[in-house]
Amino acid sequence: MIAAVAAHGPSPLWYATRGAGATTMVLLTASVVLGIGEERGWRPVKAPRYAVAALHRTISMLALALLVVHIVTTIADPFPKIGIGAAFIPFATNYRPLWMGLGTVASDLLLALIITSVLRRRLGYRAWRAVHWAAYACWPVAILHGLGTGSDTKATWMLALTLASVAAVVMAVLARLARPGTSPRVRIGGTSAATLSVIGLAVWLPGGPLGTGWAKRAGTPASVLTAFKPKVAAATARTTVAKTAPDPFGRSFSASFTGPLREGTSAGGLAVVDLNLRLQGQPDGVLRIRLGGAALSGGGLRMDRSAVTLGPPGRPGEYQGKVDFLQNSELRAKVGSPEGHALRLDVSLSIDGSNVQGTVSGKPLA
Repeated sequence: MIAAVAAHGPSPLWYATRGAGATTMVLLTASVVLGIGEERGWRPVKAPRYAVAALHRTISMLALALLVVHIVTTIADPFPKIGIGAAFIPFATNYRPLWMGLGTVASDLLLALIITSVLRRRLGYRAWRAVHWAAYACWPVAILHGLGTGSDTKATWMLALTLASVAAVVMAVLARLARPGTSPRVRIGGTSAATLSVIGLAVWLPGGPLGTGWAKRAGTPASVLTAFKPKVAAATARTTVAKTAPDPFGRSFSASFTGPLREGTSAGGLAVVDLNLRLQGQPDGVLRIRLGGAALSGGGLRMDRSAVTLGPPGRPGEYQGKVDFLQNSELRAKVGSPEGHALRLDVSLSIDGSNVQGTVSGKPLA
């Protein structure tokens, strides 16, 4: 069982979805900036007049191709189950419906833009122009979708990439508004809209996607939130004692363990392997390891999620974390306590049917 999990590791679809989404955002930003530059008449020195238009079309097609990859991998990823309808019908999902719906709207607008550009000669300039301007709305909608739904929103690299994209488009819009011949009404209205958008984003982000509890407020289903949430049953008096009692895992340790292996299915439909292990000797405690993912046809599962808890018998969930390395029967995890203590656990497993034994060593982390 463990060997099957180790061979597959985290889902490649999860990485593909994130990578394709981020790349699509960058390409879409470049397309918008080039579109504004083309309309403004900008082109590199000594470049032919059609160079910007050709580059604009190519980048738009690349953005569409990456968008298809983003959608397909999102639908194919077994956790969470988004549903194929959400790829075409806005808000037709129970997973963060508003923010996923915005992504669907953005993809529909981009698709309309590409189709009308291909059929431009048959549609006529005025009809194509109207759709073209409306399709520019797909960029801010896609930005909001990424901020509201993306699992990397708080990551420094992703936040920097998003803010750089916003800055690039805002500068392109302001440069377009500064063009001679632009009416004062359009210039004032456009500048005000761009300024208010930036201010609104700066105000919304700290209390929204960058704030605590965003996953729940964004509409993540309870089954997803609780699929691997450790359940700690402790009375008020026991909790009070826990705060004053010395931490038996506050220093390096090594112990053997035994316990059962259980297999089942989580509320979100994932196959789950649950190891409930009792430490022997000192320190006395309970180590619980849960691995979840799509079941494999040959047995075992592909690890998409993990949860690790460690603590004394009275507080089995004192330390909480997840697996960050798994190979064959060896795994490594990082866990932390509410008091800010952190441990690195190195676990060696030996599985015999539904019984597990092995050793665990813990080392405090700064």
